[in-house]
Amino acid sequence: MIEITTPKIEKLIYSKDKNFIKQYYEQSSEIKSFEFVQNNPFILSSDEELYFITSNLNDVIPENCTYAILTSRRPTKRDFESGSLKITRWLKHPSFEKLTPQDVLNSWKNKFKFVKEDIENNINGLRPPQIGALYSILAHVQNPEERGIVVMPTGTGKTETMLSTLVANECNRLLVAVPSDSLRTQLSNKFFTLGLLREFGMVDETCHNPIVGVINQKFENEEELLDFISKTNVVVTTMSILAGSTHGQQLAISEAFSHLFVDEAHHSEASTWKKFIKLFDNKKVFLFTATPFRNDGKNLEGKFIFNFSLKEAQKQEYYKKINFLPIREYDKAEADKKIAIKAVTKLREDIANGYQHIIMARCVSKSRAIEVFEYYKEYEDLNPVMVYTGVAGLKDKVNAIKAKEHSIIVCVNMLGEGFDLPELKIAAIHDERQSLPITLQFVGRFTRTSFNSLGTASFITNIAYPPIQQELNHLYAKNADWNLLLPNMSEGATDKEINFQEFLEGFHDLENSNIPFQNINPAMSSVVYRNNGKNWNPNNWREGINNIGTYEHQFSKHNSEKNTLVIILGKVNKVEWGDFDVVQNMEWNMAVVHWDFRPNKNLVFIHSSLKNLSTNKLVQAIFGNEFSMIKGMDMFKIFHDVKRLTLYNVRARKGTGRDISFQSFFGKGVQDGLKLLEQGTLIKNNVFGVGFKDGEKVSLGCSVKGKVWSYLRGNLNELTQWCQKIGDVLENPNINPNTVLENTLVPVVIAERPEAIPIAIEWHHEMYEYAENRFVIHINGSVYDLSNSELNVVDTPNNTPLRFSFKCEDYNIEYELILGTKIVDGEELTFHEIRKDSIEEATITYGNRTESLTDFFQTFTPTIWFANGGQLFQNSYVVPKEGVAGISLDNIISHDWTGVAINKEAQGVHPYETDSIQYHFINEIRDDFQIIYDDDGSGEIADIIGINDEDKKIDIHLFHLKYAKNGRTGNDISNFYEVCGQAQKSLNWKYRNGKDFFDHLLRRQIKTKNRVSCSRIIKGSEEELELLLNAAKWTKEMKFHIYIVQPSLVKGSGSENIMLLLGNTHHYLHTVGNVDLKVYSS
Repeated sequence: MIEITTPKIEKLIYSKDKNFIKQYYEQSSEIKSFEFVQNNPFILSSDEELYFITSNLNDVIPENCTYAILTSRRPTKRDFESGSLKITRWLKHPSFEKLTPQDVLNSWKNKFKFVKEDIENNINGLRPPQIGALYSILAHVQNPEERGIVVMPTGTGKTETMLSTLVANECNRLLVAVPSDSLRTQLSNKFFTLGLLREFGMVDETCHNPIVGVINQKFENEEELLDFISKTNVVVTTMSILAGSTHGQQLAISEAFSHLFVDEAHHSEASTWKKFIKLFDNKKVFLFTATPFRNDGKNLEGKFIFNFSLKEAQKQEYYKKINFLPIREYDKAEADKKIAIKAVTKLREDIANGYQHIIMARCVSKSRAIEVFEYYKEYEDLNPVMVYTGVAGLKDKVNAIKAKEHSIIVCVNMLGEGFDLPELKIAAIHDERQSLPITLQFVGRFTRTSFNSLGTASFITNIAYPPIQQELNHLYAKNADWNLLLPNMSEGATDKEINFQEFLEGFHDLENSNIPFQNINPAMSSVVYRNNGKNWNPNNWREGINNIGTYEHQFSKHNSEKNTLVIILGKVNKVEWGDFDVVQNMEWNMAVVHWDFRPNKNLVFIHSSLKNLSTNKLVQAIFGNEFSMIKGMDMFKIFHDVKRLTLYNVRARKGTGRDISFQSFFGKGVQDGLKLLEQGTLIKNNVFGVGFKDGEKVSLGCSVKGKVWSYLRGNLNELTQWCQKIGDVLENPNINPNTVLENTLVPVVIAERPEAIPIAIEWHHEMYEYAENRFVIHINGSVYDLSNSELNVVDTPNNTPLRFSFKCEDYNIEYELILGTKIVDGEELTFHEIRKDSIEEATITYGNRTESLTDFFQTFTPTIWFANGGQLFQNSYVVPKEGVAGISLDNIISHDWTGVAINKEAQGVHPYETDSIQYHFINEIRDDFQIIYDDDGSGEIADIIGINDEDKKIDIHLFHLKYAKNGRTGNDISNFYEVCGQAQKSLNWKYRNGKDFFDHLLRRQIKTKNRVSCSRIIKGSEEELELLLNAAKWTKEMKFHIYIVQPSLVKGSGSENIMLLLGNTHHYLHTVGNVDLKVYSS
C-alpha cells in the first residue's frame, strides 16, 4: 500500500511554447491510498478504480483506466515507496468534459446570484464597493457609448468585481490586459477558479469555470493566434505583448473579443497602451484602476461609471490605521542611516508584539539601493536582501521573499504591480517618488485589512526633503494624520479629474468628434462682451461664421449647464509649395464661447484660433442684438493689482481721426514707449507684461480692440474659469485703467557703473525659486550652500569697477563687474564681464552641472542695489520714477544704549559678549516674542529673528543690526549703507514659501565660531519651529516686519542724506512688499 497526493483537477487544453489554456474543475487535492497493479507501465488501483501513471504524453492511456496522471520524470517503484515522485497534472479524469467556450457561456445564463455581504449575520458576499461597481457596469452596458472607468482603491475587491462582471454580464469572450507578469499570474489564477464567487455561493453549481488562456509570448502568425483565442472564454496577458504584436494580430484581437478589461488603467494613456486600446470599439472597453490620475497630467479617456474613493474605503475600514514615523535630517547619507535605524527599531518592536512584519526599504535607482543596503546589511539576524531588475538570482530572491525568509527587503521603487505580501507592513521611504498615484498604490500595499491579525502599517521617511509635487507635501508634515490626509489627498486629485470629466460629459456624444476634447489645451485668450439678454441659442452658431460652407468638417457641442459652446472646424487647403489636387492640408480651427451668467454678471467670452472670425457676428447669431464689446481703455484694468509689473511689449498709436500711425516697442525699446505714453505723445494700444498677482507669477496682455491674452495654458474647464476671473476685473468700477501702469519699472541700458553708491548685492533672482541647498559651492574640499554663505558689496571708488565678494565661514573671494561697450559687426553693443580677483578657486554645482563660480556669475549675474533705490542687473539699470522723501520720524524709535559697546555688533557664541549690541537687544525684546533666533553670520536672513504665532498668522520680525564706527553717534552715512542693503535683501523671504524660511532656521540651528558651538535658538525650541513650518505651509500666512538697529543715529539729528537713504529703503519695502521699516536709534 502506498500513498500519493493527487493534483488539483484541471484540464490542460492547449500548450505550446509558453502559452497555454486550462479549465479548472476542483481546486482541492487529496491524499489517496493505492496498490500496485503492474509496473511497466505503472497502473495503480484505488477504490476499485485504475490509475495510469506516465511521464510520456505520447503514451496511450489504457481504456480500462478511469484516471491518468502525468509525472515530471519516468517513475520507479522506489519513487512511489519513498514519496519522492513529483506529480505534474491529470491527463484523464472523469470530471473532464468536452466543453466548448459556448457550453461554458450557456451554463452562466441567469445563474449569477447578487449576494451582498452581511457581516452581522455572518453572510459572505460582495462588499459595498464591489456590488456598487457591478451594478454600475451592468447599467453602463445597456447603453454603452464611451469606455467605462471603474475606480476602486487597492484592496477593495477589484478582481472579484471583474469576475462577477464576466459571469453576470455573460461576457462572450473577455480579454484581460495587465501591466506586469506577476499580475498576469495573479489574475489568471483567479479567473481559472472564479475566485471567491463559488465559495460565497454567487454562482450556481451548474456553472462551469471559464476556459482561460494565458499568453506569455507573442504568436508567430495570426492564424495560430485566432485558433488559440477560439478555444477560450477568457485570455489574460500583458499589455507589452499585446502592444508588441503585429498590426494584423492586433486588429484580429480587437475583433475576436467581446470585452476588454484593462487593469491598472492609469497606464492606459501611455502611447503604446493607448494605440492598442483605440483599436477596440469603446463599448467593449472597461478601465479598472485605483488611481485615475497620471503623473504626466494626461486624463483617462472614458466615462467614470463608478468611483469608490480612498476616503470612503478607509471609512468602511478596508484600510487600517497608518503610523507615520518621520525623521528630519538634512545630510542625506545620515538620513539613510537614521531611516534604517528607525525602521529596524519598529520591526523589532512589532516582532516582540507577535507580528511577523517585514520592512520594504524603497529606493529610486539601483545605485541608491546599493548605497542604502549598506545600512541594513549589518542586521544579519533579519536576513536583509536587495532586489532590482538585473540583480543576480532575482527569481530565487523573489521566491525567498514570498516564503518570508527575509525580514528586510531593499528594492528599487516597488516589487511590481500585483506583488502581494501581507506581512509588508513597514515602509522605509529613502527616495520619495514625486507621484501621487504611485504613493497611493504604495500605501495601499501596507494598509489592507484583509489580514487583520497582521497589525498596523508604519511609514518612515525624511521630512527634510519632501517631494516637490504640492499635494504630497501634506504627507510630510510632522505629526500629520496620514489616516486623514491620504484619503483627502486622493479624493482631491480624483475630484479634479472627475470635475473635468463631468465638465466634458456635459457636452454629450463627444465620440463623434475627430478632436478629443480632453486634449484641447489652448493658451488663454478671449474677447469679452457685455450681454443684456437672458437666453442663448448655441445651435445657431453657423450663422455667425463667414463662408461656413467652405469647411468640410463642422462639429460643435455645447454644455448647457456650464454655458460653454465648443466649435471645431476643418478646411482642406492646397499646399503653398505646389499646385496639386492629391496633396492637400486639413487646417483645423477651434472656437470656444463661454457665457458667464451669474447674479450681477452677464458676460460673453469668445476664444478662437480663427484668424478672420467676426466675433460680433458670432455673438449676434447666438445671443441676439443686446450686446456690446468691452474695449478701449477699460481693457487695461486687467493689470490692476499686478505687482512688480515689467512690460515686454508696448504698441501705441499717435493722432486722432483718420491720420493714425502705430509704433511698437519691444525689449529694450519699451522704455522709450513708456516715456512717450507718459508725455501724452502716444496713446496705449497693446501692452504685454509679466508680474505677480495673488502670490503667483502672471503674464497678461491686452489691446484696446478688446482682446486679452496670457501665456498660460489650460484645458477647456480651466479656460472658462480664467475667463470669469478676467471678467470680474473688467467689470470692477473702482479700477482706474489710466493709472494701472504708473509704477511700471523702466530699465535703461548702461555701459558704466552708476554714480549712486551700491549698498547690497543678492543672488540671481531665479535662484530664490529653489531650496537653499540646490546650489552647492566647493572651495578646497569644503562644501557650502546658500544657507551658510552670502554675497557682499565691496567698497570701491566711483571711477573703478563695481566689486563684490562671495563670503562663507572660511573664505572671502572677491569679484569685479566690468561694464562697457564693444563694436560687433559695425554696431556698438554693451557688455558685462565678471572677473575673479582672489587666489582661491570656487566651483558651483546645481542639478547635473558643475562650473566655476566666475562662469556661473557671468550667466546668473547677481543684482546690485543702490542707495537711490536703483538696482542693476548686468547692463540693465532701474531707478524708481517717483521721488522719495526722507523717512518719517514716526518710524524711528529711540533707545537707551547705556552699558553697551556700540562698536561691538555680535554676541558671538556662548559664553556671549554681554556688552554687544546683539546681546543687549535680544534681552530688551525677550518678552515680546515666543521664539527668538540668532541668525547672525554668512547666509543670514537677519541678525535677530523674533517670531510670534498668532491665531491666523505668523508674525516674523527681522532685526538688522549694525555697529557704530569708532563707537560714536553721528551722521556718518557709511554706518547705514550695508544695513539698509541687508534690510532690502531680506524682503526676498516674504516671497518664498514658509517651508524655505523655517528650513533655513532648522538647518542653521547650530552656531559655530572658533570651534565653539551653541544653539541659535535663544528662546523657544526646535519642535516649535517645526510646528510653525507646517502652519506656514498649510494654514497660516506669514506677516513680515523689518527693522534696522543702528545706535550711531540720534533720533531727530539724522542728516538729510541718511534720512533719504532710510526713506528709499522704507519706500522699497513698502511698495514692493507692503512692509514698513522701523529704525532703532539712540
